[in-house]
Amino acid sequence: MTDRVEPVYNIEVEASHRGRVGKSGVLVRNMPTGPIPGPSGATACCPEIKQANAAEFELVNPSKQGNFIIGELVSGGQLSFIVENLPKTTPRTGCPGQWLFQQMMTHFGASVTAIQGNWVGASSDNLIALNRLTAGGALTIEEAAKQTWTGRRARDYGYTQVRVAGYPAGTPSHYTSVQVLFTK
Repeated sequence: MTDRVEPVYNIEVEASHRGRVGKSGVLVRNMPTGPIPGPSGATACCPEIKQANAAEFELVNPSKQGNFIIGELVSGGQLSFIVENLPKTTPRTGCPGQWLFQQMMTHFGASVTAIQGNWVGASSDNLIALNRLTAGGALTIEEAAKQTWTGRRARDYGYTQVRVAGYPAGTPSHYTSVQVLFTK
């Protein structure tokens, strides 16, 4: 951060909503906010983009308050995000998590260099899966991470390498906090 004053421009693009910005030529997508069509066959899914810029993406479902995805590009293109569809219902209602993730990845595109997994707490589906998969030494934490919901979404986009970031809290099958990074 410097005290230097730089011009900032707010532009409106009529045709393409993608462009390259900055000295590095990062590809960004600027999307309008508001309602968008949901996936076919989904029940109680009325998605609405609340925020969509080069660094942030927020897609909510006003029909189901606990159904959303919020993503942010941090640390040189690492994608940090949270996705929820609560309460869990049978049959499933709301916008599917995989579809929400696809919308976010489409928005950020090639700007994503890695996908973070920040799993904390007893209700984290990823952490529950990780604990189940590491029980009794069945899988290493890295192998197990690849089989979590986030690990499968990362693989869908070619992020197949996993590295544990920092030190996980807990022991195999009893982790309480784990951070991983999926890369290409």
